[in-house]
Amino acid sequence: MIDEKLLVNIKELANSSNWMVREDAATEIKKINDNSFLEYLPIWKEWIKSPNPNIRRATEVGLLRIKKEFVPQALDLLEPLLYDDNVYVRKNCGPFALSSVGYKDPVSTFQKLKSWIKIDNKYVRWNVAMCLGVWFGQTYTKESLKLLKKLANDKEKFVWRAAASSLVKLIRKHPELKQEVFSWKNCEDCLNVVKRYIRK
Repeated sequence: MIDEKLLVNIKELANSSNWMVREDAATEIKKINDNSFLEYLPIWKEWIKSPNPNIRRATEVGLLRIKKEFVPQALDLLEPLLYDDNVYVRKNCGPFALSSVGYKDPVSTFQKLKSWIKIDNKYVRWNVAMCLGVWFGQTYTKESLKLLKKLANDKEKFVWRAAASSLVKLIRKHPELKQEVFSWKNCEDCLNVVKRYIRK
């Protein structure tokens, strides 16, 4: 049974001027998702379309500890948010929510990522690039590097700089990747940024 009062309370928390209170909104959504994700899924499908970025952000962060069997549905929820141009939503999507969800089911996630990097939207490709430098990408480095190699040559500076950021994080975590990355061709702008932070 949907707890309407709880949903009202979560929205109030999400709209607080205090960021710690806004975190409580995401925590409440995580608790719901622990036990009743499918029941509340229609609600979350509406919330990710909310005109209020605080609601959209709370919904995506609420997916952080989603169970493995629900990763495909969670990825479907995150997909529209990849296009979101709101900074607060974006900074919590690829580098945070997408990375945590993807970690639990890398096969399904990489299938999605491979299709998403072909989308002609810089925010989508930025989110993919950013998720590959943190927990998810640092765990599944081989597949992550394949995508980052393509993103490093992206036509949008906004995207290839995100790829550079993730490459710096990957190489710091796995120094053995440095030689391979520095051998890439046709992405000099991106690699020049990486080399500022990583010694040859």
